[in-house]
Amino acid sequence: MLRAYLNLSLKYKIIILFALLMTIFSTALGYYAFQTSRTQIVNKVSSTNLGVIRVVENNMLSMQRAMSNWVTVFTMDPVIQKTIQQDKRPAGSLDPMLYSGSTASLMNQMLLTGNFDYVALYGKEGPPLFQVATDDSSGASTIQQIASSRIYAQTAALRGAPFWFPLTEDNNVFIQNNRKDKIGMTRIVRDVNNGSTIGFIFVGVNMETILGQYLKNLYDKDHGIVILDSNGAPLLEAGKAFYKGDGADWAKLRSAGQGAGSKVVELDGEKLLLSYSKGENGWEYLYAVPLSTLTKELNSIKLFVVLLIAGWLLMSIPIMLLLTSFLTAPIKKLLLSMRRFQNGQFDEKVDIKYSDEIGYLSQGYNNMVANIKALVDDVYVLRLREQEAELKALQAQINPHFLYNMLDTIFWEAEAAGQERISEMIVNLSRLFRLSLNRGKSFTSVSKERELLELYLSLQKMRFKDVLDYRIDIPSELDDYVILKLILQPFVENAIVHGIERKRGGGFVRVSGVREGDSLRFVIEDDGSGMEPEELAKLTEIRSESDVHVARETGGYAVRNVNERLRHYYKDDYRLRYDSEPGKGTRVEIRIPAVREREGSEAHVPSADR
Repeated sequence: MLRAYLNLSLKYKIIILFALLMTIFSTALGYYAFQTSRTQIVNKVSSTNLGVIRVVENNMLSMQRAMSNWVTVFTMDPVIQKTIQQDKRPAGSLDPMLYSGSTASLMNQMLLTGNFDYVALYGKEGPPLFQVATDDSSGASTIQQIASSRIYAQTAALRGAPFWFPLTEDNNVFIQNNRKDKIGMTRIVRDVNNGSTIGFIFVGVNMETILGQYLKNLYDKDHGIVILDSNGAPLLEAGKAFYKGDGADWAKLRSAGQGAGSKVVELDGEKLLLSYSKGENGWEYLYAVPLSTLTKELNSIKLFVVLLIAGWLLMSIPIMLLLTSFLTAPIKKLLLSMRRFQNGQFDEKVDIKYSDEIGYLSQGYNNMVANIKALVDDVYVLRLREQEAELKALQAQINPHFLYNMLDTIFWEAEAAGQERISEMIVNLSRLFRLSLNRGKSFTSVSKERELLELYLSLQKMRFKDVLDYRIDIPSELDDYVILKLILQPFVENAIVHGIERKRGGGFVRVSGVREGDSLRFVIEDDGSGMEPEELAKLTEIRSESDVHVARETGGYAVRNVNERLRHYYKDDYRLRYDSEPGKGTRVEIRIPAVREREGSEAHVPSADR
């Protein structure tokens, strides 16, 4: 991704960088505003929730005290004390004395003001002496059944203090037909004279009574309350359900819940603002609110940031396009000038308007172009002109019309003398000269170059007779392709003169051609005497006028001229390779671009020949 960005134009680099920086800045600003607002809201709501917990704690303490006080008054009443100690009721029945007189009046007052929903008073054995329920609960257990329970043992251990617990199916040994969920309180009844245990009392308060009397308007579907006893067992749950009762998360919360405070916790994938407090009696109060409900209004900040970024980008992109176009216009002009200069326009010059960095760069470019132009005029152009002059001098050594006329005269003389072999040689030589001159054009077709090689080798075959064998494998599919003229014949001539002639018993020359992708590959190979490594090294290092070729006189010049012309017309888009070993022959490979002739027009040639 970084490489793709660095490959972009300077204009788009500036736009992308600017847009990215503004996006990061706006996002960071929005995030800071959101987090600050969220923290303030959480802090304020935490204070409010702690206030709610204090109200819940005070209400529950008031309920406990009220119930405990009424139970104390009831159990210390002389009639109750006497009734429990005597316990003269019929077996398996309630004591009728407790349902009349002052005791009945006292119990009615307790039920009305103490918000009791169930009361059962037990003696030392049997069913309760007194039992009343406001919710149609029935089926009181005997004191023997209760005495075998864990709750009775815990109550007895408190020696007259109240024991509070949630009445569940697992620990309900008090009411066989319990109609509603309750919180229970138990106490042993002690003799006011000597403190001995004479009875047992169970009091139940319906959950709906607590919710309606003590927790009214303190919870809803988004606000949850949980009250835990001193052992961590839930006494009451109201509103939003969030307490699971087990797991490492709740163990950590309970261990951290000393005193009062608030924290943001995540339970079951949901973030909650949890406020907690621990009461004087060991009860724990938890109050939870989903964080999403607190930060719902903050979504407007998120939306504002998104709209701000989108609006800023929409407004800034056109401005940045204009600004970057203005800034990069001089660079574009400089780049276009460089491209024209690469295409051979050496008179390029860039107008300099400002004295900034780009202006200094343009000034340096103008100076460089001027220096290169002078260098090209002094060296490169002069060199090309010398090469063209040398080539034309070679071609002009013999006047074509004079040569054709003389060959024509010699041909008719040979015909008149009956020398058919001489006539054939003259015809082939005349055709060879016509093809080599090629009407003065630098490029020819593969078919004409192949015909030239066939004529040249046939003449050499007539000259050397059985000493020379040859083969030309250039398929007709390559006939329409365009190549430089006379780029194969000099190497064939070198193969004969410096390879076959030096070898006793003659030799073989093979010329082949093939198309490979977008290139044409030609190979000239012989089985002649080959070259020494020193000669081959000199041959492959031809680069300047001072280079030396293993061949001599015109042959060496022709090969060197082929290399220079290939480099001139094809630049770096060609390959010339030599392979040779003494006694095993020489192999020359030429690879050039594959260019076809255009129909109805002259052969398409590289721009250097136009």
